Amino acid sequence: MTSLALVCGAGGFIGSHLVKRLKAENYFVVGVDQKEPEYTKSRADKYFLGDLRDRAFLKSILEKYDFNEIYQLAADMGGAGFVFTGANDAQIMQNSTLINLNVLSLCSELQKARL
Repeated sequence: MTSLALVCGAGGFIGSHLVKRLKAENYFVVGVDQKEPEYTKSRADKYFLGDLRDRAFLKSILEKYDFNEIYQLAADMGGAGFVFTGANDAQIMQNSTLINLNVLSLCSELQKARL
């Protein structure tokens, strides 16, 4: 039986390499991010573009598949001009925390519903 993995942040450098590694280990991989990988096409079996701060968007993906593993690498990156100024620190922390909370709370809710 093939293992099913979700990679949140699959469009980033680390996430896109994790997708490649999981595919090499014969996983069925679902990737999700606000963007495609910058330098290569994703090797994920399914790829969803969307905002993980949007609870309904994430829930729709988690309900479609019965994941064996979930890797949460997504974060508010914003680019160097956004991140390094110091003026956006609160927003960056809020967005990244919201992504983490959505992943954790929805996984917990759906696991309880499946029991």
